Amino acid sequence: MIKQATFYKKRIYPLLFMFLVTVICILITSGLFLSTQERATANELSFTRRAILDAGGLEYTPTTEGIEKTYKEKVQVEDGGTYYTAETAEGKRYILPMQGPGLWGTIAIMVGLEEDLTTFSGLAIVSQNETPGLGGRIEEPWFTQQFQGKKSPFTLVNEGTADAPNEVDAITGATRTSEYFRNLTNRASTDAKRIIRGE
Repeated sequence: MIKQATFYKKRIYPLLFMFLVTVICILITSGLFLSTQERATANELSFTRRAILDAGGLEYTPTTEGIEKTYKEKVQVEDGGTYYTAETAEGKRYILPMQGPGLWGTIAIMVGLEEDLTTFSGLAIVSQNETPGLGGRIEEPWFTQQFQGKKSPFTLVNEGTADAPNEVDAITGATRTSEYFRNLTNRASTDAKRIIRGE
């Protein structure tokens, strides 16, 4: 009898305890996920719409309401989300979602192009997995804003020295990421002409 009590105490009770703790943790985690899922989806949608507005060079109030208002007033979804258009005082702009390889994973961006489908109206990062403090600097405003008004194909130059219409500053210490990013942006015009005009 003592042997059986010891068996339950040493073997069965710890297993039951671990099982109950696991079930409780799973229930709590699932509950938190389900209770925040709608909000997380709304935030993700707002982030994507903000990237579209930034790429299109559109002015907006940087609040969720401001982003939604400007997006609904100015942006049209074309071809099932293959690209977007925006009417501005300067004319129509085309915004293309693009992705390509980076050093550590996929880089996803929104590229805005003027009506000539060559001149950049803006650019925004949607997602990236580059090294923080090095390649991850592609998200910094100085880097993304340097593409505005420039025409591809781009040439990389040392950070802080770009002055020609097709030159962009590489990130010091992140040569490979800069090259991957240049290759991705250099595809934008060709992809846009193929998708939008069928060229």
